[in-house]
Amino acid sequence: MTDRDFTVIEIVERLKQGKTSVKEFIDDLVIRAQAVNHEINAIVDLRIQYIIQQAQILDQTKQDGSHLGRMFGVPIGVSDNISTFDFFTEVGSKIHKGQQLNIDSTVVQRLRNENAIIFGKTCLTEFACSQPTITLNPHDKSTSPGGSASGGAASVAAGIVPLTVASQTNGSIIRSASYCGVYGYKPTNNIIPNTGLITKSDTLDTIGFFSRNIEDLGYVLEVVGGDDGTDLKTIGSSRSKNYLEIISQEPPFDPKFLYAKTSSLKKLSRSAQSVINRFRKKIKNHLTELNLLELVSSSESLHQTIFEVELSLNLAKEYEQHKHLLSPALKQKIRYGRKISGCDYLLALKRREEVKTALQEMFEHFDAILVPSSIDSAPLLNTKNTGDPCLSTIWSLCGFPMISLPILKLKNGMPYGIQLIGSPNDDARLLRTANWLTRNFGENNE
Repeated sequence: MTDRDFTVIEIVERLKQGKTSVKEFIDDLVIRAQAVNHEINAIVDLRIQYIIQQAQILDQTKQDGSHLGRMFGVPIGVSDNISTFDFFTEVGSKIHKGQQLNIDSTVVQRLRNENAIIFGKTCLTEFACSQPTITLNPHDKSTSPGGSASGGAASVAAGIVPLTVASQTNGSIIRSASYCGVYGYKPTNNIIPNTGLITKSDTLDTIGFFSRNIEDLGYVLEVVGGDDGTDLKTIGSSRSKNYLEIISQEPPFDPKFLYAKTSSLKKLSRSAQSVINRFRKKIKNHLTELNLLELVSSSESLHQTIFEVELSLNLAKEYEQHKHLLSPALKQKIRYGRKISGCDYLLALKRREEVKTALQEMFEHFDAILVPSSIDSAPLLNTKNTGDPCLSTIWSLCGFPMISLPILKLKNGMPYGIQLIGSPNDDARLLRTANWLTRNFGENNE
């Protein structure tokens, strides 16, 4: 199977048609995964024999003529903060070393119901915060693969799996996708249930994906999205939306993009500025620029207030009972959260709703907001820096759908992403717009 064929939809088609057995496919993949993972440390719990057994069961299922499912035989990596009954869920923490929760999260359960193969747990920063991990960037092993979700991004970039499930609180999916040169997608925050996600922020945490193309994102969203009867945020969310069909369509009109000028853009490296300016000129007929300096600067403090309060509550047990096993940086965040008053927290939540309303009106005139995904290419590992999430903060605060497109490269040859933000609960439109932009203006199309 070529790199071009190594996508969710192509794998399902080949396996259902019997072009290869599931076991033959997984046997070949396991050999590659072991070799590559030894170099980049993207997967922290990889159980080879168990994975092969799952493949054999699926071959028997096909032989018996049973229902094959929409994810038949697809190997998927799952972030270490998303519960699985058969793999460890350690949340990147010494405190939970060897922890196996014996229950699947909703997202994993729905993938298994469609006969996906869970191909191990991907590396995570400590409690999905900002401490660096052991994972290396496949494009340059001297650089960081990104934020808390970086193990998932590196797994897809290295060709270990075609898709991984991860989570984002601020910018980890978007930034990691930019550094690793893959697609990173965070849906509207009320589409995928967080049931089974080890939560650090009830307001901000959102499950999303890394993939090798946009079509796979729509395909998997149809499988895992919708109300599960447990997560209150997803109540009323439909499970029957035809994302893939909409993505494959041409937009009725050429999309219009809003380039959001914010104070965060001042942090762009010279190389990033040059590439972004060139890209803006390239799509100038589709682009309008607007200054959002004041709105964005206030949003960063709102995000910090909400995050630190909710982090301190969700990690209260770990802080009280295992403080010595927490990193100094994480302990400091928890202490800050404990000092914030209830009044300030509630005011931040109220102000968040006001910001959402103000920004939502922009989508009446534009198909997507466009900004860079990161301030530079992947930082060097020796800086002990996973990158700055500032270009994603306001959109994560609002819970808007976001996608990073791996369509640019910087002067150093490293991948660099363009970030699109869509109207809430209009994810199909965002993905269709992203598909259009990639086809028409991606560097690979020049």
